[in-house]
Amino acid sequence: MLYLRISLIVSILQFLFTESFGFNIQGDTINENGIIKVMHIGWENGRMPEFANAYTLHSHEVRLNVIGRSSFAFSNKLEMSIYLPLIITPNISFKFNFLDCKFLASAIEAGVAGGIFPVVAASGIIMPGGGVGGGTAGLLHGSDCHLKLIFSFPLNNKFTFSIRGSASTIHAGYWGGGAFAGLGGSDATVGLFPINVSKRFRFYAAGFDADYLIDKQNAVVMNSCVGGFEGAKKQLGLATLSWTHAKIHFHYTFGLYCFYDPPGYEMLHESKLPVSAYANVYWILNNGKKRH
Repeated sequence: MLYLRISLIVSILQFLFTESFGFNIQGDTINENGIIKVMHIGWENGRMPEFANAYTLHSHEVRLNVIGRSSFAFSNKLEMSIYLPLIITPNISFKFNFLDCKFLASAIEAGVAGGIFPVVAASGIIMPGGGVGGGTAGLLHGSDCHLKLIFSFPLNNKFTFSIRGSASTIHAGYWGGGAFAGLGGSDATVGLFPINVSKRFRFYAAGFDADYLIDKQNAVVMNSCVGGFEGAKKQLGLATLSWTHAKIHFHYTFGLYCFYDPPGYEMLHESKLPVSAYANVYWILNNGKKRH
């Protein structure tokens, strides 16, 4: 009975789309007003633009990503991206593929992010014969502007190796006020003071991305990136290993990730679970292409 209901709903939707919008879907093709368009089920010639390489999406395609970067392509060379999980921190970046030949591809990416967050905090301690407490209320603000250069080397139609480097200017600060109060014996003290702190610094990072295309619908990706602040004696890195399966309208990913902090690697030594699992899914829209 459930199968019959689902089949009926699908048939009704297909009829409505065909009659109202002039197209119908069959397999991996769309018939839109008599024009046959082929859907990109997976990837072509080893080009996998979902990952950290120099390639961009096909013109006017859309990726809606749950935990990663969501993108829209203005053309075959230029795409715009945002991170939806950071919606409370407005962010946007643009990636331009200025070179794409048989043995080398390169792209430049520029982006900005920023946000303002209200903060209210208070604390106190009671001591024999008195007590002391304090609090603050204000706005925590920050911004990040980055520039990234990517080089991809398609060794064959299945394997692509990419390297990248980036520089970010990060600004963080706090606007607000503070208050303190103390009580001891017969004396009491109350004070108010403004708070305005600000810090600007640079963050540099470099990494690589190895994409292996098993077939048209399956890919394995190894990705690593490490970065540090100016003059920092320690760095922070992230490494992932994932498998992605492609369907017509969505892709899903399963993988492993770990954080590491060279040169000491204390995070790996002290962590009880140095490697963790993750899953992700993203939807693909407007991925049709006219059949020649």
